[in-house]
Order: sequence, then structure tokens, then C-alpha cells
Amino acid sequence: MNSKEQGARNKEQGERNKEQGTRSKEKGTRSKSIPLNFIERNRAVFLAQKVLVIVAFFSLLFTCYSCNFNTVVDTNQSIEDNQWLYANAAKADFEITDAAKPYEVSFKLRINGEYRYSNLFVMATFKDAKQRKKVRYQFKLAKADGQWLGKGSGDLYTYTFPLLKNHHFADTGKYHIEIEQNMRDNPLLGVSDVGIEVK
Repeated sequence: MNSKEQGARNKEQGERNKEQGTRSKEKGTRSKSIPLNFIERNRAVFLAQKVLVIVAFFSLLFTCYSCNFNTVVDTNQSIEDNQWLYANAAKADFEITDAAKPYEVSFKLRINGEYRYSNLFVMATFKDAKQRKKVRYQFKLAKADGQWLGKGSGDLYTYTFPLLKNHHFADTGKYHIEIEQNMRDNPLLGVSDVGIEVK
């Protein structure tokens, strides 16, 4: 083979290598490019997630607003030195404007580690313009092994006890509720807060 033929073959091989390099480059470029439908699909998923978050937020906001709107009265009374006296009753004054609907009346209690008993007796007084009624309640605060049943937060335990369930008040008008502790101890130690809720 003469030098002229060898040069022609080398040139031909160079062109082949160049063509293969160009194809490899195009292939690499194609592999790195992101299809348009993939981008649009991800964008649609992102927008759907955003809409769900917004809907969930407003649903929660509406639920909280509805709960507050349905509450007739919600009192909270701190007990001085965590010593609940007979005379220091929890009190609530409220007005019923719709006697046809049912209501829930609850007693709220918060105790600390100084409380010595597994139960609590209270005397509730319900008053309206026509009558006055007293009812004694017993509430269980702890299991037999001493484990508190309330929701714990550090040394504090919170309870909500129903006094009247699905209750229909006799008539519209103003009402008054008092709840005093009815244990043997006076003061009753370890009681942090008491309150009344009507909703």
C-alpha cells in the first residue's frame, strides 16, 4: 500500500470517528433533556398539593370558628395557692336563646402532684328564674394503681367531666351554675384551676 492510499484510509477513518463522536454527543444531549410532559405532570402535582393544603387550612379554620361560635360560656378560675375552699366555687352566668337545641354542660378541672385522692366529689347548683337544683357528682381521677387519668403536662393533669349531656333547658333566659368542692378537706390541696363550659 502506497502512502497515498494510506492517507486516504486515515482520512476516511477520521471522518468515521468524527461522525461517531457527533452521534454520541447527540445521544448524550437527548438523554439529558427532560420531556415536556414530565415537567407538566410535576407542575400539575405541585398545584394539586398546594390546593389541598389551602383547602385543609380553611377547613380547620372553619372548624375552630364553629366550635367557638357554638360555645355559650367557657370559664376558667385559678385557685389561689392550689387550695380549693368550699366558699370558692366555680361560677358561670350565661343566657340561653334557643331552648329547642340540646346543650352539653361540663366541669373543667386541673390538679397537680399535691392532690391526695383518686376521686373528687363536687356539689353543682343549677339556677334559673324559676327554680334552683343541687346535684352531687363523683369523678374518678386516677386508676387503682395511682396512675392519673387526665391529660398530663408536666406536673399538671387536666380533666373535663360532663355534668349534663344532650340537655334541653326548660326555657330561654338567664342561667347560673355554681360548682363547689364537696370533699372532707377544706381547703382541698392540689387543685390548680376549675371552670365550667356550656356549648
